Amino acid sequence: MDILKEIYRTEGRLNRLRYIKYMLLLAIIAGVSTFVTSSMATFLTGNPTGFLVNAITGIWAIVAGAGNFMLMIRRLHDLDKSGWFALLAVVPAIGFIFSIYLFCAKGTDGWNRYGADPLTY
Repeated sequence: MDILKEIYRTEGRLNRLRYIKYMLLLAIIAGVSTFVTSSMATFLTGNPTGFLVNAITGIWAIVAGAGNFMLMIRRLHDLDKSGWFALLAVVPAIGFIFSIYLFCAKGTDGWNRYGADPLTY
C-alpha cells in the first residue's frame, strides 16, 4: 500500500496539510483495528482485561506510535529541524505544545537540507 510507504518512512519533507491527514488516518486505522482485534480477543477468551487483549493493544500502540514519530520527523524536516526534536513529544507538558507547533508552523519555502519543498510537487 502506498499510504503505508508514505507514513512509515523518514526521508523527505511533509507539509502541514499532509501531516494532519496522515495523523488522522493513522489514528483512525489504529483505533478501529485495536477495537476490532481487542473485541475478537475478548470474545475468544471471555476476559476483557486478559493478556491477549493487552498484547494486541500494546502491539497496535507500538505500530501507531512508530508511524507517529516517523511523520513527526518528516514534518520537522519541512521546518528544517533535526528529526531528533521528535523526542520532545514524549515530555508530558512540552509534548502537547510541541504537537500544536507541528500542526501550525509553516514549513521552509523552497529547498532545505532535507529536500525539495513538498508544496512544489
